Amino acid sequence: MPYHLIPLFTAVCALAGSTFAQPRMLAYSAVPTPYLNEHAADVARCYDGLFFIVGDWDAGVVQHLGQDPDTPPASDWLEKVSENVKNLNAAGARESVLGVSFPEDGAWPSPETLRSPAFTTKMAARFGKLARAARENGFRAISIDVEYPYKRYSFDHEIYTWDGYTVEDLLQAAENQGRATMSAILDAFPEVVVFVLPGDPRNRPVCRAYVMGLLSVMAERNAPGGLHLAYERGYCLWEGPVSQLALCRDGDLAVEWLCRNNPRVWRYWKERCTVAPGVWPLHMVETGGRDYPVRPWPDELAELRAQIQTLRLVAKRYIWSFSCTPVWCPADAGIREAYGIGPASFDGAPEVIRAWQDILADKTARTDPRAERLVRAVREYDEGNLSAADLCGAFGCPADWYVLGPLGNPFTRPQFAAPDAVTAPIRLDIPVHGRDRVVRWFPFHAWVPMGSVSMTNVFDWRATDDQSAHLVAEIRSPQTRQAWINVGWDDGIRVWLGPRLVFDRATYPPKGHGAQFRDRYLFEERFEVTLPAGATRLGVTTINSHGSWSFNLRVTDAEGYPIEGVTFGLPPVE
Repeated sequence: MPYHLIPLFTAVCALAGSTFAQPRMLAYSAVPTPYLNEHAADVARCYDGLFFIVGDWDAGVVQHLGQDPDTPPASDWLEKVSENVKNLNAAGARESVLGVSFPEDGAWPSPETLRSPAFTTKMAARFGKLARAARENGFRAISIDVEYPYKRYSFDHEIYTWDGYTVEDLLQAAENQGRATMSAILDAFPEVVVFVLPGDPRNRPVCRAYVMGLLSVMAERNAPGGLHLAYERGYCLWEGPVSQLALCRDGDLAVEWLCRNNPRVWRYWKERCTVAPGVWPLHMVETGGRDYPVRPWPDELAELRAQIQTLRLVAKRYIWSFSCTPVWCPADAGIREAYGIGPASFDGAPEVIRAWQDILADKTARTDPRAERLVRAVREYDEGNLSAADLCGAFGCPADWYVLGPLGNPFTRPQFAAPDAVTAPIRLDIPVHGRDRVVRWFPFHAWVPMGSVSMTNVFDWRATDDQSAHLVAEIRSPQTRQAWINVGWDDGIRVWLGPRLVFDRATYPPKGHGAQFRDRYLFEERFEVTLPAGATRLGVTTINSHGSWSFNLRVTDAEGYPIEGVTFGLPPVE
């Protein structure tokens, strides 16, 4: 059921001072249409700008924007969109975005395109053209969607033969292309705002290197617009505000981790850059995925309202919405037909889209009063008074772990799985035979306030199929009390509290389990434990079949809120 809401805006504003203004609301995406010229004021009531998507960064730019400064576009798309943006700006919606994507079936990335000076030159030219078109036609921002080549971002893809190059060579090449891209963008449009979709920079080494190249150049030039990670993890409606509040700082902690040896880039990020949380108002009817179940629209809309009001408390600069349907236009069939706008073809569309627009027109910022402590923790982190690890702890998540691995999968290579090590004393100098080689315990900073631990990040670009690992942290409670451990996993997991096994879902699957978060609840399962007073060892064995490898863990009270006074850290070692 939707959680009860009471206003907290006044209290939070007093807490935050003048640091946080009302975030701008953007809509992804729009098509050029006379409707936006004639109804710009109606759109501006809900949105501060729209995404207009050119297509892919190469062919789309050539077709709609032209190949170079002297080559006209092959269509009238730019002329139409320029008129739309002019009218939106006049109506007060001054944050529109000109976007491109990397196509799934494109040439990039590959060993050849990453290492090709000619390809890098072409990439820079196309993005320079994109930025010039954005500046000359009244756009505030550009967006770069890096999602679709995701299979080729990982080094276990078949295109990587390792003939004449190394992993380090390709990562450096990807970073160099990110630098060339951003240099061309800023040369053409120094004040531009840059969005990267989807936002999580931790995953997929090639993509991460490219994005860090973008960010590094912006930091070197102190570009005023900043880089903004457009997160998609808010697409699901998670019950309660805890995850909604956490996701707005997930990218901050990711960049802090990535920039741990580059303080200049980290300072720039803190001053100019943000996470822009995304929402999906029509996910029930625009996807058939299991994470988006169909339920009564009044319930859905109530939680959408709560989601937007919560995000407005902690989103620093932008919130954005994704929809396959033009939700910036009424669902009236006559209006859409008159302007050639695609239909909103689901039951109740006029009422639902009108209700969504009413949600956006209401600028209230509020959340569950029990979450006020989490809002304060976010503010403390932003002001530099709370560490990344302590912010994770405030959300009930261990941030720092000792890790032993990669180990053998206990179901396929039990002789290399070290089953007793997860509860045995930790010796950093004692070698253990792992899956492929000798391994030792080592510290790892997860730094994810959502409670996720990506083992792919732990072992970076190395193959993670058919193996396991042990992770150990310490949980500290000032008194004996009841708590609930919330877990999600892919593919198997065991959890220990002290020497006792308290959760076992390690039946080996024929294929990956895969689900981490689901709609309407935070984690897949939760179980009650008794936390002793003082420090207690928390152990996890995580098992992977193939593909993605991660688990989620959060310690909460019975209602799903982190427990005040419960903290986390690294356990002692011998």
